Amino acid sequence: MDGRRMATVGLVLAVTAGVVGCTPMSDADSDASPSPAPSASVTAPEPTPDPAAAEKLPLPVAEIPDWAETAVPGSETDGYVGSLSGWLSEPLSAHHMSRFQSLEPGIYQAQIACRGDGTISASGGDLDAEPSPQPTQCTNATIAFDVTTTSTGLKVELELQGEPSIFAVSLRRVG
Repeated sequence: MDGRRMATVGLVLAVTAGVVGCTPMSDADSDASPSPAPSASVTAPEPTPDPAAAEKLPLPVAEIPDWAETAVPGSETDGYVGSLSGWLSEPLSAHHMSRFQSLEPGIYQAQIACRGDGTISASGGDLDAEPSPQPTQCTNATIAFDVTTTSTGLKVELELQGEPSIFAVSLRRVG
């Protein structure tokens, strides 16, 4: 085998070994790490396409970002640090978690708006904390709840029970 061919085979083996060792990260666990700038927002990844579930949503998937802009406070709100929006459906993607890695410890107010025939449980806290044992329950409503963190970073977890539903969440620092 000549040197050129050996180099090609070696490169192919190195690339293959690198790819085999990769573990894909679920979109639902993606890192939503906006800086605490007033323009930070995240659109949750779309769940695996499920036409039957999408038909049960209160509005078309493509319109969710526009709805979210008016459903919860935005960047013009004092203390605004970020927002996220999307939709959840069972059994394909009934859970969503977003991490805001750079937020300073403190007290935040989260506001969730949800529409649809399901109930979304919402909780927030430190990045390494367990979800709240008593999450906020949202069914066709807009609800505010406090989130207190003691270390840098904040996570928001959403869990759907029932029919497909859409959501928008906004975060602002209050203390």
